[in-house]
Amino acid sequence: MYNDLKEHKMDNFKILEIKQSIFENNDRQADLLREQLKEDKTFLLNLMSSPGSGKTTTLLRTIEALKDELRIGIMEADIDSDVDAQTVSKTGVKVIQLHTGGMCHLDADMTKQGLSGLGTEEIDLAILENVGNLVCPGIRHRSCKKCHDFKCS
Repeated sequence: MYNDLKEHKMDNFKILEIKQSIFENNDRQADLLREQLKEDKTFLLNLMSSPGSGKTTTLLRTIEALKDELRIGIMEADIDSDVDAQTVSKTGVKVIQLHTGGMCHLDADMTKQGLSGLGTEEIDLAILENVGNLVCPGIRHRSCKKCHDFKCS
């Protein structure tokens, strides 16, 4: 499993260098998810930014501009709230709420579960309004970098 494991002996201790990405399994799952989305002909947009930056407003305007041309599905990700899902549901598009249970980002498996709940076979454009926070934007971007077709931040 750790093919790149290197051992260095020092005077009082040894150093093990393990060169394996912690995202390796997630990246594999993300690759599979992208292939499924391609088969379903579903475009996934990951909308992410800090709290109060206008993600929901941007989403509402995007829905208004495209709802007559595309079948749109929205995944609202939040640690615990469903305020944005309630707001977006008034547009008439399919919306699901994803509660992350305290996690500040979605990984490939969480995204897959959300898309399954949304039903991509009936969706041309799936938009993930990602968790808005300032805690871990780097991890949030990296954890599912391969899932979506386009990232808007």
